[in-house]
Amino acid sequence: MRPRARLVLLPLVLVALAACGGSEPKEYKIGSILALSGRGKTYSEEAKKGMELAVEQLNAGEFKETPIRLIEADSGSDSAKAVEELRTMADQEHVPVVVGMIMSDEILAAAPESTKKKVVILSPNASSDDIKNAGDYIFRNRESAALQSEALARAAVERFARKKIAILHSTSANAISYRDAFVDAVVSLGAPIPSMVSYEEGKTDYTKEIAELRSRQPDAVYLAGLDKEMGLILKEAQDAGFAPQFFASAGAISDTLLEAAGPAAEGLVSGSAPFDADSEEPHIRSFVAAYEKRYGARPGRIAANAYDAVNIVASVFKKGAVDADAIKAGLYAVKDYPGVGGTTTFDSFGEVQKPIVLFEVQNGKFRPLT
Repeated sequence: MRPRARLVLLPLVLVALAACGGSEPKEYKIGSILALSGRGKTYSEEAKKGMELAVEQLNAGEFKETPIRLIEADSGSDSAKAVEELRTMADQEHVPVVVGMIMSDEILAAAPESTKKKVVILSPNASSDDIKNAGDYIFRNRESAALQSEALARAAVERFARKKIAILHSTSANAISYRDAFVDAVVSLGAPIPSMVSYEEGKTDYTKEIAELRSRQPDAVYLAGLDKEMGLILKEAQDAGFAPQFFASAGAISDTLLEAAGPAAEGLVSGSAPFDADSEEPHIRSFVAAYEKRYGARPGRIAANAYDAVNIVASVFKKGAVDADAIKAGLYAVKDYPGVGGTTTFDSFGEVQKPIVLFEVQNGKFRPLT
């Protein structure tokens, strides 16, 4: 159903935008539903900073006369709460678009409500492959689990020549998508998967899981889960003398993992879309400088994606879109947007296609794998 809906909508983009351009609103509203407490806190705090910086810059510039108002809510890393916050924003604030819902579980739970209430959701971080078919109002400018997993699987089998790769993953929708995509890619390359072990999110002791993996004698282990949990797994594995080559889903690329794992993170390999805070590209240098001045820290890929997401929505506002259907049509029309987190084009599923760069922990930092 979803691709067919796109085929109908895309020819009507200009009509939809023009229909909303009759009168300029007093302000533009963007909802921000983030997991600012609970398991998604690390990722959400970074997204919040990127979004707020974008709004500040836009309101100081081309939106000075008709400002953008960011309406913020904390989901508490709870899917039901995320749905309730979306419903509240739609009913009370009449918000046409939400940037956020960085947790895959939340956006999948909220997708039916976004269709019912006609609220567009643009996620800068959620990666579950199920999001592709979640609904006609759902977009993301973060690459899917499949893209990252396929690149990492090829590196594990071909570049690192690993023959027996075990899997350790959480039971979240996000981690399961990464697991499935990674397994499919590894098997297609001819490498066996000797063991797949799961755990519930929030654990702090992985002794049993590590022992089970170790008994299968893999030469590599792929981790899929949240950053802090993966960091603790790396540390406990090192303490137990278990030292295969570790690979991990994109959520591993964070300071939180490095802090939790300490020296045990050395050699970990992961991958993500190519945001480079050291880039010489003028628009990226400008973003990094502004972010460092505002927050006293360097931005990561989630901050970059969140910053881009707000600016992409703003570019649709500038074309006259103010209601959800016009915003949706405008997002489908976005082609080759030059974002700081990578060039953005939305396909007929609201998915973004970006190249994947592999990173390895070297001397306590994630560095591009050369």
